[in-house]
Amino acid sequence: MRALVTGANGFLGRHVVAALLGRGIEVRAMVRPAARLEALGWPPSVEVFRADLRTSHQLTRAFEGVDVLLHLAAVVSGGEDAQFAGTVVGTERLLDAMAASACRRLVLCSTFSVYDYSSTRRTLDEDSPLHKVPDVYARDGYTIAKWWQERVTRRFAAQHGWDLTILRPGFIWGRDHGYLAALGQKLGRHHLVIGPLTRIPMTHVENCADVFAAAAADPRARGQTLNVVDGPGERIWRYLSDYMRCSGQPGWRLPIPYWLAIATVRLAFATVFRRATKVPSILIPRRFESRLKPLRFENRKLRETLGWTPPLDYEQCLARTYGPAAPAAGR
Repeated sequence: MRALVTGANGFLGRHVVAALLGRGIEVRAMVRPAARLEALGWPPSVEVFRADLRTSHQLTRAFEGVDVLLHLAAVVSGGEDAQFAGTVVGTERLLDAMAASACRRLVLCSTFSVYDYSSTRRTLDEDSPLHKVPDVYARDGYTIAKWWQERVTRRFAAQHGWDLTILRPGFIWGRDHGYLAALGQKLGRHHLVIGPLTRIPMTHVENCADVFAAAAADPRARGQTLNVVDGPGERIWRYLSDYMRCSGQPGWRLPIPYWLAIATVRLAFATVFRRATKVPSILIPRRFESRLKPLRFENRKLRETLGWTPPLDYEQCLARTYGPAAPAAGR
């Protein structure tokens, strides 16, 4: 079995490559033309395919001999137009190339951002409401691009009869990515901890990558949409404490009840910021809710569909994130 992985040298992608190799799956890794790969330590068996989804004209070649596409590539920085072009237009060009090939299996990396947190009550799962058409003022450019990416991918899959799996990870954390937007507001070395007992929908990057490799290989994943979190999630207060201790960044933690914080944000937005052209993300109510709303998060469908349990528990994830770095793959 051979897998094509886009965004293969990214934070998640490099771990997905390792997880696929661990299952005996051949990997063709698609990376941008200028990407530097020396530090990844990939074994010679990984075939590197250099291409820019926005401009390359040889994308069909990437699918030669490929059984499954794992599409992880997305633009996470820059303005809204750049994110839309890189994520949505790039996806359309990639799937056009796939349609001209023999590959009929696709695993898409989506995100919890596509959910409408404002309309969700108590538990967020695969049946929770999605944004209808997210606008750039209520949500950020990344959310809009990923929402459209998922929509476009579903349309292509339905049109061509592909076997599609959509995986929606929560907050992905790991080495050099320990600080999460769900932790509240950082003020220098100190933190406003909003809703300190709220649980974080989190998945360690190695656990998350294991799900992607399992979904690529397991026929039970076909046609499924699955949320990816390691479990109910750690409470913000505990995880922030572990982050500060393990990263050597001491400071004060000031707990603030969620109800008080969201009421203040809504009042400030309605009376001061509604007509402003630039507003900090945390002061826009819908963006605030998407980061901090106290909900229950489940991976029941993932567990029942694939029989999956996280390979690493929380303490092991902390060690992998903040302890001595493991040797690169293939070394």
